[in-house]
Amino acid sequence: MKFLIIDNDAAERSLTLETLRSAFSEANIVEASSREAFDEKITEAGFDLAITEYQLDWTDGLTLFKDIQSRYACLPVIMLTDSGNEDIAATAIKIGMADYVVKRNRHSLPDAIKQSLFKTKKEYCKNDNKFQLHERRDPFISRFTRDFAYFIRISPEGKPVFEWVTEPLKRLIGDAAFQGESNPARDWVLPIHPDDIPIIKDRFNKLLTGREDTSEYRGIINGSEVRYFSDHSLPVRDLINDKVTQIYGVMQDITARRKVEEKLYLMQHAIDSSSNGIVITDLGDADYAIIYANKAFLRMTGYSLQELLGHNCRIMQNNDSDQEDIHELRAALQSKRDAHAILRNYRKDGSLFWNEIYISPIQDQQGRITHYVGVLNDVTHRVEMEDALGKSEARIRSVFNNVSDGIIIIDEHGIIEKLNPSAEKLFGYAAEELIDHNINKLMPEPDRSRHDSYLNNYLGSGKAKILDTRREVSGLRKDGSIFPMELGVSRFYVDQHHFFIGTVHDITERKKAEAALRDLSGHLEAAREDERTRIAREIHDELGSLLTAQKMDLSWLQKQIPADLSLCHEKIAVMNLHLNDGIGSVRKIIADLRPSILDHLGLLAAIDWKLDEFRRQNGIQCALTVQENDVVMDEGRDIAVFRIMQEALTNIAQHSGASHVTLDVETGANTLMMKITDNGRGMTKAQMHKSGKYGILGMHERARHFGGEVIIVSNPDKGTSLVLNMHLKSSESDGCHD
Repeated sequence: MKFLIIDNDAAERSLTLETLRSAFSEANIVEASSREAFDEKITEAGFDLAITEYQLDWTDGLTLFKDIQSRYACLPVIMLTDSGNEDIAATAIKIGMADYVVKRNRHSLPDAIKQSLFKTKKEYCKNDNKFQLHERRDPFISRFTRDFAYFIRISPEGKPVFEWVTEPLKRLIGDAAFQGESNPARDWVLPIHPDDIPIIKDRFNKLLTGREDTSEYRGIINGSEVRYFSDHSLPVRDLINDKVTQIYGVMQDITARRKVEEKLYLMQHAIDSSSNGIVITDLGDADYAIIYANKAFLRMTGYSLQELLGHNCRIMQNNDSDQEDIHELRAALQSKRDAHAILRNYRKDGSLFWNEIYISPIQDQQGRITHYVGVLNDVTHRVEMEDALGKSEARIRSVFNNVSDGIIIIDEHGIIEKLNPSAEKLFGYAAEELIDHNINKLMPEPDRSRHDSYLNNYLGSGKAKILDTRREVSGLRKDGSIFPMELGVSRFYVDQHHFFIGTVHDITERKKAEAALRDLSGHLEAAREDERTRIAREIHDELGSLLTAQKMDLSWLQKQIPADLSLCHEKIAVMNLHLNDGIGSVRKIIADLRPSILDHLGLLAAIDWKLDEFRRQNGIQCALTVQENDVVMDEGRDIAVFRIMQEALTNIAQHSGASHVTLDVETGANTLMMKITDNGRGMTKAQMHKSGKYGILGMHERARHFGGEVIIVSNPDKGTSLVLNMHLKSSESDGCHD
């Protein structure tokens, strides 16, 4: 035999145990002293009788009896108590308890037990109708009108036959399904979902072995509606042959609960799948203990859930609790409001990470705050990047504020957004006087009027000549003075808007130095030309006269020598040849030093003569196009043009490999344009600007000295074109340095 004793008083339970063991020495006696213990023990089944106290900590004996009867309809229950009264005793017997015994008469308990067991057995044996007990219990089951209760008889063939169901169950699946023996035996109450048929078969086999069962499965209502049920079934054995002959059951529609559970599962799965750490703390706990943390939170911190449960989140602060944002979180908890913070936290292994947390209170159905939920992100990388950006920004700001060049940032409309102290000093304005003003405020005319159109043209076409290059322009100071500056412009984009950075360098001193150097270069070049002229004149006057005299003396000597002295005459002929070569060399030296044709016949004649000489010396075809009248230029300018032409022809002869050269000279009212073109191998930009080569540089400097310019256009294998533009007469606007 197996008895269940339910009493939360240990001393009373001990007395009851002693009484039972003295009368039933072989009985298996199970104790239950709490609600949890009762719930655990009652599921064991196989009890022959239960004994319960009336006054329990969590309920009363009458209520507990109903709970037992819902699980085991035929289990006899005796109430053993001193806290009841006659009304309670009468109620106990009326609702079906086997007996009522007061504890002061505990010695009569064994007899009450024997009588209850005998009475139950007698009721099963006194009539051949094996379902007499079922008929006696039907009124009890019928009270479960809100549930789907049923009674099944097991046929001799082992098939279930429905004997009785409650009205709600009839309405659920229709009265026609229940017509007793005339209706073929059904496998179960409801048409079962095909996927759950194995559950039904398994639980029926379990019930036939005498084991109580509670299962959940799906039924199909009205041919299509799928609903979930929890079915608690209790098998009843025949006391004669010990076979299961009856099954009592109570079904509950748990569709709504399952839907809620599925939603909860989805929510749980979503929370666990979230890349954000999520933690819930209990507000009812004095220390706000953690009661839940998702997988992302566990990965983030390195702790297991068991290591976190019951602890405050400060477990991650590792004694680093003196943080400003922590005080903000504590204040939010005290005032029960939302809060946001970024904290230094530490993983289980001690490694630091930055944690961004949002906390919010959770309210129950009555609006009371019971918990707090925290959503966390590991923002270590972001914090490190922000720190690095902050340091980088500080360095850039330091450079911006301390660089000697002026820096000005404008938007796509030319409005000044920002400028550094050097720009303020350079233009004589304070920053607030320029910010939100157009950049053309710093430009003299005509650049001021042209600037907006240049900017609009760039924004419209995307083409700009000034971007990513440096060029010389003029700036306008606050005091109205104009100064030369070197300007570099670059662009950048922010939120799909154009911005431009202008770097300004004051080149006033450099321009003065360049002017001084140019003056010096011009002075030296003029001095060289004067020296060449003087040397040419002296060579002509001294050496030329000497050679001419020698030639005359040699001619006289030849006439004095007798004709038969042939060897002497041959020697004199050779000497004449040497003298002629010497005179020719002297003439060439004089022409190279200072072509006299330039002084006597003018620039165009000198160009024609030099080009003819170039043709004879190098075998290169030459074509000259000039105007009919000679060119009249200020002193010094003609020799500069001639020297530029001379240097260009020398370069063509030495480097180009050209077979043809054209030279064009055009003049206007006060302008001269000379263009020299060859069909040679051309040059790259690197070759044109190669260090240590001064021919091209010299041409540029000669032209600049007189306010002119030399433009050279050349491409590999496509020849070279040199264009000289110069004024014929000097003027102040030339910027020349005569």
